Amino acid sequence: MFKYISLILITLLVSCGGIQMINRDTSHLYTEKFLKDFDVAKKSFVDGNKELALGQLNAIQDAKLRPAELATKTNLIGVINYSNQNYEQAIFQFNLALNSSGEDGQLNAQIKLNLASSYYKLGDLENTFKILDGTDSRWLLNRDLENFHKLRYRVSKELDFQSVALDSLLWLNSGANTVEELKVKKFYGQLVTQYFIVDQAERVRLVQDFKEGKDFACAYLSYLEIEQLINQGNKGKAQEVGDWVKSQYSMYPEVVGLVTARFENLKKYSKINLRSIGVVLPLTGDKSKFGKRALAGIDHAVRKYNEQNSTKPNFQPIQIKIFDSMGSAIVGKEKVREMIERENSSIIIGGLLKDEAKAQYEAARKYGAFFISLSQIYTSKDDKGHLLIEVPGSVESQVSLLFSEKYLSKFGNKVSIIYPNTDTGYSYVDSAWKMAEKAGAEIVSIQSFDTNQTDHRSTVAKILGLYFTRERQEEFELLKSVHKLEGNTSIRRVQTLGPIVDFDWVLLPAAPNDALQLIPSFNYYDAFNVNLVGGPNWRSRRISRETSKLGKLFFVDSEVPQGDSGFVSSYQSRYGQRPGVVEILGFEGMALAANVLSLGDFTSRDELERTLVNAKKVAGITGSWRLEDDVWMKDMNLMSLYRGRLNKVNLTIEKSVEKPIEEEVSN
Repeated sequence: MFKYISLILITLLVSCGGIQMINRDTSHLYTEKFLKDFDVAKKSFVDGNKELALGQLNAIQDAKLRPAELATKTNLIGVINYSNQNYEQAIFQFNLALNSSGEDGQLNAQIKLNLASSYYKLGDLENTFKILDGTDSRWLLNRDLENFHKLRYRVSKELDFQSVALDSLLWLNSGANTVEELKVKKFYGQLVTQYFIVDQAERVRLVQDFKEGKDFACAYLSYLEIEQLINQGNKGKAQEVGDWVKSQYSMYPEVVGLVTARFENLKKYSKINLRSIGVVLPLTGDKSKFGKRALAGIDHAVRKYNEQNSTKPNFQPIQIKIFDSMGSAIVGKEKVREMIERENSSIIIGGLLKDEAKAQYEAARKYGAFFISLSQIYTSKDDKGHLLIEVPGSVESQVSLLFSEKYLSKFGNKVSIIYPNTDTGYSYVDSAWKMAEKAGAEIVSIQSFDTNQTDHRSTVAKILGLYFTRERQEEFELLKSVHKLEGNTSIRRVQTLGPIVDFDWVLLPAAPNDALQLIPSFNYYDAFNVNLVGGPNWRSRRISRETSKLGKLFFVDSEVPQGDSGFVSSYQSRYGQRPGVVEILGFEGMALAANVLSLGDFTSRDELERTLVNAKKVAGITGSWRLEDDVWMKDMNLMSLYRGRLNKVNLTIEKSVEKPIEEEVSN
């Protein structure tokens, strides 16, 4: 006879093998007469005769029932109401049942699961989670346990309780003994995704604590953790986890074999040809002109290095292995793999186009190879590391200057941000939030814009408090009447309300085309002389030509060699023309690679990596980089652009240095 009933299952349940359950004899809590009467009502409900079942239950007199019997009867009444979608009445009945279910742990757990399901049907997530959190799931069997964790996973995700969601997914994927068995489980995809959503320290703790870390899913997730650490360039930590996996999961030889093979593969490609540097650039296709110009800069750096060092004892010239990315992220990624596996290139130079840069870096990172990117890589700081240098200066480097004490003391600590809804924009916003908090600056407002649009006036209006709101209704009506009395005396009246400039400056990491649409909107709304600050791509002829109309602009950039510098003169002598920004990027990338290789004689990537970390600082012709929080930060400059003149701002005075020299690389 079956005295328990849940919302999902109305058949006999058996214990789930491998799951620790609480087993306790509860036969003394129920009389044979009650069980007989209850089974009659239960059968009627299972057969679809809900009204008959309710009548049979109501015929059982409460006064003669033991506590557990009363709870069992009331629980079934709640289930019948739930099946009729009468969730409020179901909740009432389940709460009544809980008043007398304490003696029977399994019944108590099932009632709580039913109650939580009812709250979930009503959209009450907080009460759903509260009830589940107070349920001892060890009492639940087979399908009830599965349904408990399905519901707990769903509500935890909706409430952003990511660790709890991962814990339930571990339960839902437990019991496998091979990778094949694990991957066919219904919730395997969600498990892997959720695992990497949770903070690393927390997810490792959850895996180690779950069934004392002995489940196959835990072993396989630990292997995936090793993969990610290697891909992030953190080989030392990966080795620690690998050693732990081998000792902890010896009962799963398949996982141990995967870990062993991964480190053997890593070791296979750790050997390097010290004088071989891999270069991947778009040498064919629409962007080939930029690739060829960067290659000219690289070639000049190689020739200059070899010439200057040719007389040294045992000197071996640098050789570059050139690969064509064809302007494709996929092709470029494959070429990086070839450089490392076939050529044993010690350093990879690439990433001229931002669409390729991230993919190429990720490919190099998998092998623990040092990557020099000729453009910024727009991703989270957590995804970067000491095996990456961004020649133009990373987003973090730029934002670090803008939230430095010397900058904030001159421009103020209240900032608004207007950013594109792209990876580029998200990178700037993420970095700005973090650094503003550290610097004690205040982000007053933040607004995104669609790069596919050409009219961004509404975006600027929102920043200036002019996007009509109820809060300014009274002010609007007052100014409207004043302006009506003025008649036609004002020729340039574009709005009734005045702009609210409650910030000191605006961070505007927009491409030149978008910037030229956004910047005039400030004057359009009578917000004059606003300090607007962009990124390195504002060193552009397109913007320079319009500066007489735009007012003074600011942007963050690197040092650029002047006409009288040794680099410019030597390049002009060799190639018969002055170098542009792209040539400078290529030269700088190769010069950095040569500087790193001059730090010692390396036979493996591990040796090169250790030396690089210990160096702490590297220098080039456009600036120097320092290793800070495991990321290479470039020393950047603040530039001003006014009426076609480019000035370097030293936060006390400005010195005229040059005019913008050319267009930025078109990405």
